[in-house]
Parts: sequence; structure tokens; C-alpha cells
Amino acid sequence: MKYLLDTCVISELIAKQPNEKVIRWIDRLEDERVFLSVITIGEIRKGIEKLPNSKRKTTLQDWLNYELLVRFNGRILAIDTEVILQWGQLIGKLELDGKKMAAMDSLIAAIGLHYNLHLVTRNEEDFRYATVMIINPWQDV
Repeated sequence: MKYLLDTCVISELIAKQPNEKVIRWIDRLEDERVFLSVITIGEIRKGIEKLPNSKRKTTLQDWLNYELLVRFNGRILAIDTEVILQWGQLIGKLELDGKKMAAMDSLIAAIGLHYNLHLVTRNEEDFRYATVMIINPWQDV
């Protein structure tokens, strides 16, 4: 089984009070089976950018640049033509059924669907209309 970690999951690694259950779950995984999306990288960068200049901001910038990007080198999935076609199919079907999904979440779901990955997230409701398999390490472990 291979996994796509949502932003809320990877953020536990640097949370001030991380959920130990989630950390243990992540630590049990084999690195080559775990992936991030470029969306998650962008969301983390956005969150850091919004912080006031502080030691915490510098620490998070260093974590992103020198730990996270290094740890997931070669396992950060981009949005290419095939992924965007998957996204178009997903969103088209949802809109046809009168359902909505946030743009970033739908792109993450499309990446998961395209690469046949289980999406690991706490935000199950955000992905309720996507057909991607979801694992919630806050509950499922």
C-alpha cells in the first residue's frame, strides 16, 4: 500500500504539540511508500509565509527547505497532464451531480487517484465526494 500525506498529517511532524498516535503511524511507514503533493508543499510554504518574523518562522523555513524537501526528494508528486485530466474527470462528475469540492483538495484527490494512493488525512469531510481511499490516522490506527 502507498500513501499520499495531506498537509494536516505532515504538519504533525513539526506541531508544537504533535499527536503521538499520528507520529507513531508515520514512523511505521516505509519511506518509499509515502508521498507528498506539490499542493502540500505550497500550503506549508503559505503557512510559513503568513507567520510574523520570529524564531518559529525561521525554524519552519529550515524544516521545509532542509528536512522535508530532502526527506521526500523524488516523492513529491506534481500536477502534470495526466493528473489534470484526472482532476477534470473528478470535478466534471461532481459538478454534474451538483457537488462541490475545494480546488486544492480536488487537486490532491486527483493526484491520489492518478497514482492509486491512499490519501492520509484528518479532513475526511473535505474529500467525501472524491473516490480516493482515505485513511485517518487520528481514528483508524
